[in-house]
Amino acid sequence: MSLLTTLNVHLSVSPLSEANDIVVAYSGGVDSHVLLHALSELKQHQANSFNLHAIHIHHGLNQNANMWQEHCRAVCLELGVSFQTANVAVNAQARQSLEAQARDARYQKLVEMAPADSQILLGQHQDDQLETFLLQLKRGAGPKGLSAMNQQWSVTNTSGAELKIVNFYRPLLEISQKDILEYAQQQKLKWVEDESNQDAQFDRNFLRLDVLPILQNRWPELASSVSRSAQLCAQQQKMLDEICAEKLAIIQSSKSSLDLNELLKLSEKWLHQLVRYWLSQQGIASPSLAVLQQLLPQVLLAAEDANPILQWQTWQFRRFNQQLYVIPVPIELPEFEKLWQGESGMVLPENLGCLCFTQDNNELDTNQVFLAINPDLGPLTVRLGGYSAKFKPKGSQYSKPIKQWFKLWKVPPWIRDNTLIIIQNQDVIGLIGEGKCYQAAVKLNQVRPIFISLQK
Repeated sequence: MSLLTTLNVHLSVSPLSEANDIVVAYSGGVDSHVLLHALSELKQHQANSFNLHAIHIHHGLNQNANMWQEHCRAVCLELGVSFQTANVAVNAQARQSLEAQARDARYQKLVEMAPADSQILLGQHQDDQLETFLLQLKRGAGPKGLSAMNQQWSVTNTSGAELKIVNFYRPLLEISQKDILEYAQQQKLKWVEDESNQDAQFDRNFLRLDVLPILQNRWPELASSVSRSAQLCAQQQKMLDEICAEKLAIIQSSKSSLDLNELLKLSEKWLHQLVRYWLSQQGIASPSLAVLQQLLPQVLLAAEDANPILQWQTWQFRRFNQQLYVIPVPIELPEFEKLWQGESGMVLPENLGCLCFTQDNNELDTNQVFLAINPDLGPLTVRLGGYSAKFKPKGSQYSKPIKQWFKLWKVPPWIRDNTLIIIQNQDVIGLIGEGKCYQAAVKLNQVRPIFISLQK
């Protein structure tokens, strides 16, 4: 089946047949150029009704990036395709490749720029799928990893004022690199070449340049065969995920916690599988098998009075109140104590958010927790730490150290450390933290009460 015929088949069935807007993630390389050109041809000559767009992301990682950007602009002008471009900054971080960071930044910007409910088409092809499969095989991946690249998925963007869903789709996974190059040559297309693709120190380039030519010379149908294997692995993973969803519904207490007693009823293999699935539902990369093998003995079966922590990358497994939690590695907070001087907002250290002060509780979200205080009774001080101070919550007959209240209220240790203490006249009049607040009994000034809320 020719490239144009294959694309036309994809356009005639869901989800592309229902799309009003189709966006090509256009790098300027031969794969995305062919995809854009072919879609433009089909739109013109077969009266397809979708709006065609191209988005180019400039990473600034190559000295020719400006030239590539202008090349893409010129091609879209010639084709009469709507063109957008954006620059993104990629800062090298430990434990993640620059390539992975550039990809994440590119996808994030594509989601921001694409129209809502659009289909973003990517140019990866059958040979890319073969490379991905072999790289996952090298890493010792299971069915999920060996599924290689998904053909379609959706992303919900929550960064704007309204929720926006965009969809990603790879229509060329059945098309070989050879077929793409033949189309480009027949149409006399001009594309950009990234010289870094010739650097065999990168694993993917090593496969493409040094390994796959030998394998495909011996087995010309290798890419097609591996593509079928990837599809079978994806089918098996989908069935496994359906079972995991049913089991997870039984053991999940909240988005970030699992019931310990139910977990301990599982075999170790199912325990590992469900934890992986639970993490994936939160967008958290699974730890290695070596880390998962420590979960049962070091965390779940630790002594009852222990506070076990199992860490990988930027995440921790924690156990508290018969629950298994996954949390970001807590930041060691500095000492913080500040006098409120009437400002509407107080910026907190280490991305804890902002403490907001208002006289109008209608400005608060209905789900937002807040403290109500009387500013006329004396100056207010906000503090982190010092949980040995005594506190008498509203409705209680007793005054106890804050740390004893935390224990009674079953507040997890990592939440306790982030809880702010509000002090007035040397008395603790309230505590406010992540989604929780505790108020002392105070006499409010009906004319001028102040409402304190925590915003992230």
